[in-house]
Amino acid sequence: RKSQPLFHPPTLTTHINMADAIFKQIADGLADPANKDKAKKINGVFAWSIGGKDYFIDMKKDLTAGSGKPAGKADVTLTMAEKDFLDLMSGKAQGQTLFMSGKVKFKGNMGMVMKLQQVQQLLK
Repeated sequence: RKSQPLFHPPTLTTHINMADAIFKQIADGLADPANKDKAKKINGVFAWSIGGKDYFIDMKKDLTAGSGKPAGKADVTLTMAEKDFLDLMSGKAQGQTLFMSGKVKFKGNMGMVMKLQQVQQLLK
């Protein structure tokens, strides 16, 4: 007779919010002294609404990133679905293409939107 295993893995999977993981990576990148000058050159505050959840990247004062709203006023606010955000940050999609197709909306400083590629470099 075969013995039964003592442990049965759960059948439900744990949902991991990938946007949370990316903002954690960005926060870690901002905390790296090697990135301080790059971040200060961007000199802006980004607010994001991704799938209905708020995030921020502050490269003006505190050099921080995370969930919630920024401490001060955002220079630009971007709204998009999580899938589109993941595609943007992984390089699978270009910001201009997402904007032109209506998948990303922004309010505020267009110049900050143009600096998103520099934000992506903090993930590497």
